[in-house]
Amino acid sequence: MFEIDPWFVVAQILNFLIMFFIFKKFVSDGMNDLVQERKELLKKLNKADFYYDEKMKNTEKQRQEILDKARIESKQYINQSQEIASIKAQELIKKANSEVMYILDSWKKEVEKDRVDMLEEIEESALNLSIKLNEKLFNNSCQNNSFVNKQID
Repeated sequence: MFEIDPWFVVAQILNFLIMFFIFKKFVSDGMNDLVQERKELLKKLNKADFYYDEKMKNTEKQRQEILDKARIESKQYINQSQEIASIKAQELIKKANSEVMYILDSWKKEVEKDRVDMLEEIEESALNLSIKLNEKLFNNSCQNNSFVNKQID
């Protein structure tokens, strides 16, 4: 019924083999090379991602260390400035106290001088009053200051 021509089968097999070799030579090898290049590129990208992640971790760690160091240094600077401010405040207080003591001493001296002057004035007034009393009591017999001074002493 069906007759199969052996030459036709051989020709079909040869056509298939020729097409296979042409496909392999021009298409398949080029595609395999592209696939290999793409795989290598993906490996490089994965390595780059890993390297990038490692660098980012190291950078973050360094950033944190720098921030911690900066915090410590800022605390030290704040403490130093507080100590300096405290010392300056104590110096200003000492200077103000010495100025106040100087002013108080000068006022005390001035008050003492005024007291002595007032005592002298009171003594002079008392002498004059006693001389006038002596004049009236003794009728001009003891009018000089030396008599009154002797009496007072």
